[in-house]
Amino acid sequence: MKSRLFALVTMVVALSFVAACAPAAAPTAAPAAQATAAPAAPAAPADAWGNLVIPKGGEVKIDVSSALTAGYAAYGQDMLNGVNLAIDNFGGTLKGFKVVAVGGDDQCEGAPGVTVAEQFAADPSSLGVVGPMCSGTVVPASQVYSDKHLLMITPSSTAVIVTARGFENLFRTVPNDDLQAQVTVDYLYNVLAVKNLGIVQDQSVYGQGIADAVQKYFKAAGGTVTGYQGITRGDTDFSAVVSTLVAGKPDGIYFGGMDAEGALVVNQLRKAGFKGVFFGPDGIKSKPTFVDKSGGAAEGAYMTFGAVGGASGYDAFLAAFKAKFNGDPVAYGPGSYDDASIMLKAADAVATVDKDGNLVIGRKALADKVRSTPFDGVTGHLEFTSTGDLGAASITVFKVVNSEIVAQKEYKFVNGKLSS
Repeated sequence: MKSRLFALVTMVVALSFVAACAPAAAPTAAPAAQATAAPAAPAAPADAWGNLVIPKGGEVKIDVSSALTAGYAAYGQDMLNGVNLAIDNFGGTLKGFKVVAVGGDDQCEGAPGVTVAEQFAADPSSLGVVGPMCSGTVVPASQVYSDKHLLMITPSSTAVIVTARGFENLFRTVPNDDLQAQVTVDYLYNVLAVKNLGIVQDQSVYGQGIADAVQKYFKAAGGTVTGYQGITRGDTDFSAVVSTLVAGKPDGIYFGGMDAEGALVVNQLRKAGFKGVFFGPDGIKSKPTFVDKSGGAAEGAYMTFGAVGGASGYDAFLAAFKAKFNGDPVAYGPGSYDDASIMLKAADAVATVDKDGNLVIGRKALADKVRSTPFDGVTGHLEFTSTGDLGAASITVFKVVNSEIVAQKEYKFVNGKLSS
């Protein structure tokens, strides 16, 4: 019995071995219900972050994360306009595939920005993201983009922390707040002779970050900070804060925040009798939402802003922008134009169309191309460091003169060091 059982087992094992070694049988015909299914995209060249594969006839999307409603919507729409113009000037297609801009309303806040990031990152047709607009949005949202290896270039997020975490997919075409603070203090202390400074900030990642940096550099220069106050975004009555600031008898007041609150703060300061210098960051550089909304109080105010235009091609860009959108850029339109142009040119260099007509773009290859390729844009020469910051940057001090924002002095930096 045992010998028969052993022989039977031996025969089964042998047959199993033969079956395993035999050539695979031809597949049977697919059921009728599966016969019309779209064929899977063919294997693409390996990329460490994976490939973006757009099926033949599909669209390529450049997503724009910005505030598109409420108080900061003018900035967000400006960004979307810049991206749309860049797509037009690129020809509207990438390797024959239509390119479209898609806006996401991040409200210049963290939680909505993460929601927008999750939506964009889940879209298999997204080439990359221009934005987010605000530093307080970038900090949490960029983790989502990093996890999904989605290219991100921001024209406006200036907080130092944005590029301090080593995300290889992240770039910005604007100088950081540390550089902006150095320029602010040099102009306040050495040009305007402000020696006693009051500081008020909106308690956001952006507003508090730039205010803290200004405070640090102002004290280091030998100045005195007469008061440091915080306000809340969305509030409209700042009388208590204004009274405290004015009581310190400062020569100047620095505001860290955005235009909606900035217009109210400067208005209430002037009504309280403050006649000194009012100075702010790039967040208040807007004629429609800071100057025009201030009730005349913004006259004479100062602000800093990076990438101011005036580079080769800027005049043509400005003419095209006016023709398409019936007005001038507000603030971040030129930077967003450059960001989208950088993205499209890098994609054009690394993209291929496979034998089935699918557009294939390596995610890491795309980011590496952005990092390694200098770009002469309408905002100037743009070249990235290993961290995604600009290797060379310029920041200009502006002043409101006769209700217009007029350049006063330009500062240039190379690798984070003031060069002029």
